[in-house]
Amino acid sequence: MNTALILAGGTDSRFKMDIPKQFVNVNNRPIIVYTLEAFQNHPEIDEIIVSCLDGWQEMVRVYGKQFNITKLKHIISGGKDAQESTYKGLQHIKNKMDQGDIVVIHDAIRPLVTEEIISKSIEMCRKKGMGVAATHIMDTIMHSGNGKEGYQSINRYEIMKVQTPQAFNYSLIMGLHERAIREKCTGAWDNSSMITKLGEKVFFSEGSDINMKINTLEDVEMFKALYKMKSPEEFTDRRR
Repeated sequence: MNTALILAGGTDSRFKMDIPKQFVNVNNRPIIVYTLEAFQNHPEIDEIIVSCLDGWQEMVRVYGKQFNITKLKHIISGGKDAQESTYKGLQHIKNKMDQGDIVVIHDAIRPLVTEEIISKSIEMCRKKGMGVAATHIMDTIMHSGNGKEGYQSINRYEIMKVQTPQAFNYSLIMGLHERAIREKCTGAWDNSSMITKLGEKVFFSEGSDINMKINTLEDVEMFKALYKMKSPEEFTDRRR
C-alpha cells in the first residue's frame, strides 16, 4: 500500500494574511485542495492522510467531500514542527502498514506537484528505500550570516535544492524517526534534514522548479500564473 501523508500543520508569521497559507483560496479552491487532488488522481496512491493545523481539521474534512477526495481517510492534529507532524502521521497508520509499504510525505503548500514527480519519488524509493525530490541549483550561492552580506561562494554543482514529495519505505522512515527521538535529534524542517543529522545518506529523485513551495503572497501570485498556464480552460471555467 502507498499512503500519501500531507503536512498541513504549519503557520508562518511572514505570510501576511489572516489564514494559514495552505487554506488561501485561489480561483475558488484552497491551495491544499490542489495538492490533495494531485494525490487523489495518482494511480499509485491508495490513501491520503493529512496532518493538520489544530482548528482546521473539520475544514479539511469538508473540502474532502466538496471536491471528491475519496482517498482521504484520516485527518489528524499536526505537531509543533514538520518532524513531529510527520511522526504523528506515521504513528497513526502504524498498525495498517506492512513490510514494503511506502509513505509519500508532501507539503500541502506545494500544489503544483505533478504525477511524474510523485511517480519518480516512488520509483526511487523502491530501488533505494527512499526517493527525495530535488533539483539542481542554477543561481550563485553564498554563505551569509545576516542576509545582508556574503562572505563565501559555494560551488552550486555540489548543492541540491530539496523538495517534497519524499517517498520512504515505511519501516525505514519509522525506524529513523524513533532513532531521532532516542538521540534527541528533533526540530528538523523535513525528513531529509533529519536523516542527514543522523549521519545517514539521502537518495534523490527528480524534482522540478515548477514544484514550488508557497511561502509568501508573491508565491501565491506566481502559483496563479503557473496554474493558469498549465490549465487555462479549467482556470477560466472556475472563475465563472
